[in-house]
Order: sequence, then C-alpha cells, then structure tokens
Amino acid sequence: MAVGGVGRGGGKGRAGGAKGAAPAGPTGGAAFGARVDRAESLVGPSGLVGSSNVQGPQAADPVAAQAKAIARQLKNGGFKNKEEATKALVAEVLKEKLRMKSAALTHRIADALQEDPRLNQVLERLWSKAE
Repeated sequence: MAVGGVGRGGGKGRAGGAKGAAPAGPTGGAAFGARVDRAESLVGPSGLVGSSNVQGPQAADPVAAQAKAIARQLKNGGFKNKEEATKALVAEVLKEKLRMKSAALTHRIADALQEDPRLNQVLERLWSKAE
C-alpha cells in the first residue's frame, strides 16, 4: 500500500501545487489592468493622489480652527497671558479628541508644553500667527 504524497500537497502520482488557482485568462488580466488604470487617474500632475490635498488657508480640522480662534483672542486681549491661552487650547484638544474634561490634566499638559523648549517654540509660532 502506497501513501500518495501525504503532507506534500499532491495525490497519488500527481505533482503538488496551488489548489484552486484560476488560470490567468482574460478576466484575471483585465481586472488587474483596470485597477491600475483607475489608480493612475487619481494621481494629479504634482504626483499627489486626488485633488483634496490642495487646500487654501482653511484649517484642516476643528482643533486647528479652534487654535487659530484662541490665538486671535489672545491677540485681541481675550486672555490675560499666553499661559491661559495654552490651557484653553489643551482643554479644547482634550474635549475634541478624547471627549474628556479634566482641569488637573489640562494644567499638567499645559505646564509640560511650556517647559519643553521645542514645544514652547511651536506655541510661540502659533500665538504669533494670529490674524
């Protein structure tokens, strides 16, 4: 009694190979080619996909819009100092992105932002961009 290729993918006298593989006929090649053609049509002259990457001076998300609004309020005297504006920005990020409100966490994050020289520089740029 012969064991016909147990564990080797083949039966008695058959070679092993991929089972259920469809031959590459006109439908297989056409489907792949159509996918490539559709992807090419999305690429614009700059190489970026789609045209939604080109935006004007609009804010990309609500947090960025709120950050600009806070910067304008700071410039117009809505906040006493930059520390208050930073705390307001942190509170807005926590509310929008994490759906939470915590005065202690807001205070700790704002302090950490102001103590880090690199992040403080980013905050200064943000506050100076007020329109």
